[in-house]
Amino acid sequence: MFFAKPPSTLDDPSGTTGSADAARRPVSRTTRRLTLAVALCGLALAAACSSKPATPPAGSITDDRAVGDILVRFTPPAVDTSLQAGELLAQAKGPIRFVVKRPMSGGTWLVTAISPSPEATIEQAVATLRALPRIEAAEADRRLTPSRPKPTGRDMPAN
Repeated sequence: MFFAKPPSTLDDPSGTTGSADAARRPVSRTTRRLTLAVALCGLALAAACSSKPATPPAGSITDDRAVGDILVRFTPPAVDTSLQAGELLAQAKGPIRFVVKRPMSGGTWLVTAISPSPEATIEQAVATLRALPRIEAAEADRRLTPSRPKPTGRDMPAN
């Protein structure tokens, strides 16, 4: 139907051309389905590209930047869920907010400090947390590096 082959004298050695229906190749059901699927994907892509992104809800963290990660330990009673930790951290006042990432071993929680202000520092965030009543310890999570180079020898070859 879509790919009609024009009549040709090469196809008919007698010199007479057959009917147009005999020259057409039937289109398989698979080809039709594939064509329909490609067309529907194209329409879906066009609709997705033309849509406007949704506006974020009030109080969302889209405009905030991560100040840094902080390791936090709470005083008893034990904090068992991230919802409890989030409620305790929500008591902090000021431009820096805190988002609970995950619990660590020993009752310590990994928390991310976020702020819309580019001047906010990790030291300010740690000081804000230490001022909260249920915070036992708050320490910036920093990458530790060795203070001296790795020794080389028989047991520790230099890569």
